[in-house]
Amino acid sequence: MPPAPTPLASAFLAASGCAPASLPEPARLEDLLTTAVERAGSRWPGLDVEPRAFVAFVAERLTSPTALLAALDGDSPAFSELYLTFGCLRHQRAALQFFEDDYLREVGAFVSGVDRSPAFVAEVRQLLREKLFTAEPGSEPRIAEFTGGGALGGWVRVAALRIALNLKRSEARADAAAQDSVETAFGEQLGPELEHLRSRYREAFTEAVRAALGQLSDRDRTLMRLYHVEALALEAIAALYRVHPSTVSRWLSRAREQVAETTTRQLCERLGVGASSVDSIAALVVSQVDLSLTRLLGQGD
Repeated sequence: MPPAPTPLASAFLAASGCAPASLPEPARLEDLLTTAVERAGSRWPGLDVEPRAFVAFVAERLTSPTALLAALDGDSPAFSELYLTFGCLRHQRAALQFFEDDYLREVGAFVSGVDRSPAFVAEVRQLLREKLFTAEPGSEPRIAEFTGGGALGGWVRVAALRIALNLKRSEARADAAAQDSVETAFGEQLGPELEHLRSRYREAFTEAVRAALGQLSDRDRTLMRLYHVEALALEAIAALYRVHPSTVSRWLSRAREQVAETTTRQLCERLGVGASSVDSIAALVVSQVDLSLTRLLGQGD
């Protein structure tokens, strides 16, 4: 008797970067995918997507067996949120309406720490619609960047908050930020014993900080940008992540320490300095790292 057909599993495996041996065998994977698609369809009644195209979409985003099996779990919202995302990318009216009702309606709460006026919230909501659902020819809308690795609501919250903060920046501050130089970021308040390090290590220091930032987790990079560049208070960041402000403070401290330690190590390796110079370099890094974070994180916006 020939094996039962497995169209969803076949579509998933064709698009997946996972080794087939690390996944359930095709018949079992077919059952899991079928159940998950049906459950997602029930979550968004009236939203109808092509199942094989959808599971290929999922395979491109849930790139580890652990992430996939977690998403296929009936208690996880990831699969149904990807289902909605897929419908939005296809500009399905039902999907866009669900997104409006379940996520965009919450924009006022998301940005209340910045400005709760109706006009401001409406502007943020419209800019968010444009950012998420429109794109230049040849590129995909921003909503395609949602991977299911976290809650869709949290992902939308961060996007809305960043738009709100950008709207609140004054033209004068934007111009001043654009004119900042690496010299300013590196600082001018060094003690005389470190003065000679400034001119010698300026370029290497900037590159080392940039490399250190690249080694942070996505969450830590976002936290540091919100704090150092957007000048968001700990309480507002805590509300965004639904934790206590002291938790945010600990996260920021650990991230800053990681950047300082990595920057010091990178500088020593790049410049081939001996142990006798490490303490001086570490002192320079600690004294200047916050200014450099403000500059370099701001360049990523």
